[in-house]
Formats: sequence, C-alpha cells, structure tokens
Amino acid sequence: MKVSRKQLKRIIREALQNQGVPMTSDYVYNSLMGKQQFGPRQGLTRMVMAMDAIASGDVNGAANRVMDALGIDDPPEGASEELEDLLAGVRTEDELADIGAEWGTRHFRGD
Repeated sequence: MKVSRKQLKRIIREALQNQGVPMTSDYVYNSLMGKQQFGPRQGLTRMVMAMDAIASGDVNGAANRVMDALGIDDPPEGASEELEDLLAGVRTEDELADIGAEWGTRHFRGD
C-alpha cells in the first residue's frame, strides 16, 4: 500500500495533535464497544470479549482485546504485561474503561 505525501503529512499532523491529550474513559469505552468484524466471535463487542476473558482468568486475552480496540499494535516493552496486571482485578465495564484510559494515556499520550 502506498501512502501519498499529503496522506503522510495528515497522519503526522493528527499524531502530533493527540500527543499529550489524555485518553478518556468514554473514548476507551466507545472503542471497546466496537464489534468484532471477523472470526468465530464475530458480532460480539471487544468489551464483552475482554470481560469474558477476565472472568475466565485470561488476562492476556483481555489485554489483547483492549489493545485491539485502541488500535495498538506495538506497545512499549513491558506495557502489555503492566496492562495484564491492572486487568486482573477488574469487575465492571466502567472499571475496565478507566484502567484502559489511564494505561493508554501513560504509554501513548503522555508528554
């Protein structure tokens, strides 16, 4: 896939605008409410899949769902393990969104 010079400038400009702006719980919640578009769990929201994974003790799977929802493909070293630790005690969707916002801001939107 080729990216034109104009598209690249737009991508860079948008990335720079988001730097330093914290993720909000609402942003993370809305991202997690997006539906899976493929696979055996097609049609389920990532929120449902993350909460199911937490309930079954699969914090790695839950962390992957959160990162997928936020469009994070390559987290910094140790960040995914940190997210797994934070998700281990989650009981509600709001708690999941709060943790995702705090974690995402710390690793991707910090100054």
